[in-house]
Amino acid sequence: MNFPFRYGINSLLLNNRGEKFLDAEFLLGVEPRRGGRTHAPWFELDCSKVPPGAKKFYTDPCKGQTGKIMIMSALGSRSSAVFDVDNDGDLDIVTNEFNSAPQVLISNLTERRQIHWLKVKLIGTISNRDGLGAMVRVTSGGRTLMKYNDGKSGYLSQSSLPLYFGLGDAQNVDRVEVAWPSGRKQVITQDLRANDVLQITEPR
Repeated sequence: MNFPFRYGINSLLLNNRGEKFLDAEFLLGVEPRRGGRTHAPWFELDCSKVPPGAKKFYTDPCKGQTGKIMIMSALGSRSSAVFDVDNDGDLDIVTNEFNSAPQVLISNLTERRQIHWLKVKLIGTISNRDGLGAMVRVTSGGRTLMKYNDGKSGYLSQSSLPLYFGLGDAQNVDRVEVAWPSGRKQVITQDLRANDVLQITEPR
């Protein structure tokens, strides 16, 4: 959050098959920032006009100077949205920045290896249109992955729908279950494919 006026690195934690989280910000290129930037000009301060009493409450930025000085401010990522920007099957990140322009961090994972995933798009009929409040379970490769479609993703951010499930090495999807906000439950076992967008409409 770059407070008080210092740079804090962006932390990116990868879920290692549910066993633990791995620090990956430097490995994946989120840090350091492009050009190694940690701060940027904020505003120009005229030291001759700083009220004497202000030094009682704030650190004196002028330090005895009487002319104009440039106040610098640390860069900071205040929020991020995670979604497949380039629609290649891996997840990318867009950040909302303080004292800087947004960062668009494009993953090149699909260029390095074959990956397997499933995107689930919910269409509510009795429930709300986007199926917000639904619980989705995807069974693939002997594991069951679960996501709650809560309509939010973090502080000041909203990652886009559809819901994304990374399947690891599994190449097939065996079963998808949806518990709709209306109380209806739906199970799909036919025509399921990895690396596909599965559209599910709530039964009336």
